Amino acid sequence: MNVVALQTHAPTKMFEERSEHVYFLDPEVASTFVDCVSSHLQAHSFYPSATGSPESAHYVTTLYFDSDTQEVARACEGGAEGVRLRAREYSDHGPEFGIRREPLLWLEVKTRSGANTRKVRFSIPSQDVHTFLHDGVITEPMLQPHSWGQSADVVMHEIADLCLHTVGPLKPDCMAHYRRQAWQDADETLRITLDTELAFHRPPAHLFETGTSLSEAVVEPPIARLGHSLVEIKLRAEQPDWLRELIAEVRLEPALAGRQAFSKFVAASHAVHSI
Repeated sequence: MNVVALQTHAPTKMFEERSEHVYFLDPEVASTFVDCVSSHLQAHSFYPSATGSPESAHYVTTLYFDSDTQEVARACEGGAEGVRLRAREYSDHGPEFGIRREPLLWLEVKTRSGANTRKVRFSIPSQDVHTFLHDGVITEPMLQPHSWGQSADVVMHEIADLCLHTVGPLKPDCMAHYRRQAWQDADETLRITLDTELAFHRPPAHLFETGTSLSEAVVEPPIARLGHSLVEIKLRAEQPDWLRELIAEVRLEPALAGRQAFSKFVAASHAVHSI
């Protein structure tokens, strides 16, 4: 495999172990929720090219990897603990510039244990994604140590550990696409996100061979949509009083799928595989 120019940005503190709580938000109180959060926290821009225009909207497109038998999704669905591997692309949509994509693909491993989560990631320049992923699968040669930097080495180590628990290679399995608003405090102890327009897609065949970006891969109508808006609250400290009062005021409902916390990955897997 050719070694490509991997981006090894310093990880944010919010990626470290944190508690994460997911809620459904009633659209009728969405403006109240947004106004209150915006009065306490700074809106968070995902990358420097974000315009900040009130007419622009930020979107996230996430590709999840799994085995042919969906072992990773079933493990995440079946208990309080789970590990998932995903690739993520960010884009801004606005009337003055159309669609502006960040020229990076982020490769992430997210681990959940009860209400606690942790994330590690590094980025690959878009033009190098095909070289890096070859046929669109995570294979053994990719997991060998390379001098890519600490961020990449940590992610590769965790991917290798995940592969030990699956039969066969990990392949592009399902996708989620949604609009996101985010807020974060200066100390990186509290992060709140609001996801709307959540839709699930089947990845096109040979996704990484064609040079198609993730956001280009979801232009076709989705397989399924989520009728709710999702709020995620991520904490590395105690929940502030104003947030506790807001949760009660707008009656945020814990997002559950059966007895488990709602997962975009599991919901996307169910949609694609008609589980």
